[in-house]
Amino acid sequence: MLTEQAIRQSNGPNAYVLVMSFAAALLGSAEARAERPATMQTQHWSAEKILPPEPGGKACWRRVYDAKHLAAHPQQKVTEVTFFLRVSAYDAGDGYVFKNPDHIVYNFANSLKRRGNKRALAIGGDCLGDNAVECVVDCDGGGVTIDKLLSGDGLSITLDSDGIAFGGDCSTTRGTWVRPGSDDTVFHLDPVPVEACKTLETEQLGGSNNTPGR
Repeated sequence: MLTEQAIRQSNGPNAYVLVMSFAAALLGSAEARAERPATMQTQHWSAEKILPPEPGGKACWRRVYDAKHLAAHPQQKVTEVTFFLRVSAYDAGDGYVFKNPDHIVYNFANSLKRRGNKRALAIGGDCLGDNAVECVVDCDGGGVTIDKLLSGDGLSITLDSDGIAFGGDCSTTRGTWVRPGSDDTVFHLDPVPVEACKTLETEQLGGSNNTPGR
């Protein structure tokens, strides 16, 4: 390694200053790289257009069809729909985090009621897809496609061609299937406070605000 005296003798009085400035610049660059936060996944989910990919983000929508609407649509069996969407963020070891995630996952929970049955059906899963937002249930349980309404903050839900299964457990039962029908294919929901989906989130996705179950 060249000493200060050797640098000054061989390159003139200003050489030492230039060498030390260059070394300081390299050190600063290395420190900046070390302090830089982890980079989030480069993959972008289509669900980002509905809910920003911010760790811990949540949204809730609901529609209760009144008697007038149901009378005008006698073939419609669904009387109430609730849909919950959240952003779960994880580090490289799949530990849940609220900042500097390695990757994120969109989880959903969906419940509905039908004519002549006061019991609510409910299920949870993940929303995937690069173009359409496809929210699917594990073990071939079908799903729905969601999208923003053209105006406002409402949500459009479209049943898959095979429908969606509620209450399946991937082993002993496939659950209760809700199939698309003439008036049971597309549902338009209104935004509601996220607290309205708290019970649905806990029962279908598990965990809490700090440690999601999925």
